[in-house]
Amino acid sequence: MDTLTLTQEYYLCSIGDKGRYPALDMERGICLVAAGMLELMLGKAVDLEGEKLSVLRPLPEESACLEELYQLIRREQPVKVQRVLESFLVSISDNRLKELLGAVGASLVPAGAARPEKGGLFGGRTLYVPDEAWRDRVVQNLRAELLEDGALSDEGAALAALLHKSGVIGRYFSAYEKKALKERLKELKDRPDNQLVGRMIEYIEDLMALAVVAST
Repeated sequence: MDTLTLTQEYYLCSIGDKGRYPALDMERGICLVAAGMLELMLGKAVDLEGEKLSVLRPLPEESACLEELYQLIRREQPVKVQRVLESFLVSISDNRLKELLGAVGASLVPAGAARPEKGGLFGGRTLYVPDEAWRDRVVQNLRAELLEDGALSDEGAALAALLHKSGVIGRYFSAYEKKALKERLKELKDRPDNQLVGRMIEYIEDLMALAVVAST
């Protein structure tokens, strides 16, 4: 496997060095589920019409780690994006989110992009620790795309937006590069050919706002 999917790349960049998300960090979990939905939509496996998702074709082999997400959409179609996000994120410790994290992490092992280690409470859970060389490769590819003059690809725009919204972009980009990133993301609003990533960003922002209200 020489290339990674959008969800795999987001996992590598957002997961902690010990293969887990910080406690109570809902933003990273929200964006992981959003990455999965975007991957399915960009791969034409799932369609977004209005605010609802429906299945178009069988799950692609390269997206096998998204089986649970895909099946949830298939069972409840047409299903609202917000409903899908909420079903994985009752809390950051929800089992469904843990299973998604585990599936994505495990899918990276054959390529050497992650390695399994025992962790969690009493060491009874398998966590998938990111490989630094693979993570650096993803970041450098995204940096190159951001700083080039051409339009951002859908996958590049999606990854940049997810890293920005999850609050981890500062780990990898300088202040100058973060400014360039924000400018590039504005391009999404001016692209009549494809508003998919821009719409998903709006759903992420709405759910994050709801999460903040619910926690106060």
